[in-house]
Amino acid sequence: MYTPKNQKAVSRPEVKKAKFKVFSRGMFKTFLIIAAVFGILAGIFKAGEMILMSEDFMIKSIIVEGNYSVRKEDIIKAGGLCANMNIYFIKTEKIKQSILRHPDIEKVSIDLEIPDKLIIHIKEREAAVIVKTPSGKTLPVDRHGVILSENKLENAASLPVVMTGKEIGNKGQKCRDEKVISAINYLIVIRHAPERNFLKVKLVDAREKDALIFKTVSIDEIYMSEEYSSDEVAKIFEVVKNLREAGRGAAKIDARYEDVAVVCKYL
Repeated sequence: MYTPKNQKAVSRPEVKKAKFKVFSRGMFKTFLIIAAVFGILAGIFKAGEMILMSEDFMIKSIIVEGNYSVRKEDIIKAGGLCANMNIYFIKTEKIKQSILRHPDIEKVSIDLEIPDKLIIHIKEREAAVIVKTPSGKTLPVDRHGVILSENKLENAASLPVVMTGKEIGNKGQKCRDEKVISAINYLIVIRHAPERNFLKVKLVDAREKDALIFKTVSIDEIYMSEEYSSDEVAKIFEVVKNLREAGRGAAKIDARYEDVAVVCKYL
């Protein structure tokens, strides 16, 4: 506790001078510490800048894996990649999203290998059907209904053809005709059927109102609902199995109703 006597002692010039010296020394030490910290940080920043700008960290090798119909050059261009990019400045997510805009590419992952290598892993989309439109366009479409580029037609000669009465869109877009999507869903299930139920579909006519008409090697016409129905697929498989066991073929099967209609023919 301060007393009048203590207060007088504190107010003496020599006491004030001593306190100021102590305060000044403390401030000076603090200044030295702050300056040292800033000096260290500046040194680290400068060293980091020299490392980042070094030619040792410029991309010298870009490897593309998993592509076969999409050219490496097109993938690099789609990703906005160029020579002498610093590996520490590369934004892999941005590059990935840019590459995914290519209509034939389904998945992308990117690895960076310090100091100078970039690896792009690609999974290409595969055509599931060939769609023919009223205007005469022939377009490859994958299992998700995405329209692919013309490059995918080269290996698609054996795929089923879907005839549509609508223009379905442009490459990279989702097919606008829902009946085409339903046809693809049917075809995927039929393709993975057991051997006794297997049907080789040549063509699907999606132009008929309220129906999809499947034309196969062994059965002339199979009518399905325009919206995918697993029950109808199960009915068709059962009918096909019974026909084969009886040694018969069919000119027409209609699975859209509770009782399947079958027009038989001998094999």
